[in-house]
Amino acid sequence: MAAPAKPPAASWLFTSFHGNGDGLHLSVSTDGGHQWRDLHKVFLTPSVGSKLLRDPHILRGPDGVYRMVWTTGWKDKGIGYAHSRDLIHWSDQRYLPFMEGVPGTANAWAPETIHDPTTGRYVITWSSDIEGRFPQTRRSGQMNNRTYYVTTKDFRTFTKPRVLIDPGFDHIDTTIQRVGRRYIAVFKEGDNQERGRWGPIQWAVADRVLGPYRLMPKPLVTGERAEGPTLVTDGDRTRLYVDYYANGRYGAFETKDWREWTDVSDTVALVKGQRHGTVLKVPSPLVQTLEAAR
Repeated sequence: MAAPAKPPAASWLFTSFHGNGDGLHLSVSTDGGHQWRDLHKVFLTPSVGSKLLRDPHILRGPDGVYRMVWTTGWKDKGIGYAHSRDLIHWSDQRYLPFMEGVPGTANAWAPETIHDPTTGRYVITWSSDIEGRFPQTRRSGQMNNRTYYVTTKDFRTFTKPRVLIDPGFDHIDTTIQRVGRRYIAVFKEGDNQERGRWGPIQWAVADRVLGPYRLMPKPLVTGERAEGPTLVTDGDRTRLYVDYYANGRYGAFETKDWREWTDVSDTVALVKGQRHGTVLKVPSPLVQTLEAAR
């Protein structure tokens, strides 16, 4: 009799929200990110800021703690933060008012966190549109976001917000991943809905987490109403997921060299109704605990 198959040493979790921002949803994949299974539970309900939970991003730090940041509201000038060791029991939620003291700030959207191994600090990024800044790219019917950041060691004290990425145009949804020896930032160029112009998914490259970032000449996805990019590196392949927000579905693209991309949307099955989130690798026993918590 054949021995039972061993469970994978690690699984993937896809964070997301449903509707306008009801809370943290999780789905799981054990085949490298192709087939996803909903865990059918809201793991955290928002209670800070405007009490939305959109664009959730979770990072597992070197200390094993899972730290989540999210968009708390369309016009909030800060972001949400909570941490956990098992993704079930969470700390008290905190509102981090990064842009409250910056006059003219309209928003603080889609935050993410990355750990900088050279400094031991965490880097938190998000997009903001600030009145009076970058006037050369302000357009009717379009926002004027740039990627801002702060750093922290303890999530109690933070540096002042600064611009991290200014590619010369409005953009949102920046996600940064280390690929080999370089850092790659992928972001969504802003739409101009008045003109029916849908911004492409662009990318930029740097040698350090804090840049400077060099905009690459060829976008990754063009001509599509796609946003919320997130990356997964699995072996020698990198997969890019994008949220086709107007069509209620996700798309996926793969590359080995960041030059040639293949549309693999037909080979992936994501959870219906999930919205802009990100992917993280976790130990498979944790997934079993999450499934039991349903």
